[in-house]
Amino acid sequence: MDLQKAFDSIDHNILLFKLYNYGIRGKIFDWFKDYLSNRSQYVFVNHVSSKTLKVNCGVPQGSVLGPLLFLLYVNDIENCIPSNVVKLYADDTNLFIFGKKK
Repeated sequence: MDLQKAFDSIDHNILLFKLYNYGIRGKIFDWFKDYLSNRSQYVFVNHVSSKTLKVNCGVPQGSVLGPLLFLLYVNDIENCIPSNVVKLYADDTNLFIFGKKK
């Protein structure tokens, strides 16, 4: 499975729930919540800016935190699928399906 725009598809509420369950609480949790909240983006090309839009999901890229938050987000995907057929490699996920020979 190749999740297109994987870093951009992370639900902030689910990520914050997982961070809390991993034991990140108090001021550090509040910092992560603030880090993910009220983000906006725009495009600037040839001296022309697009409208600014609010970013409701995803993690900021280009920093150490982006990949780390993504890994924490998908870390428990193996619990959703039985038989240990899921293998995680950075932002790639492999799902192995085996059948019986006839």
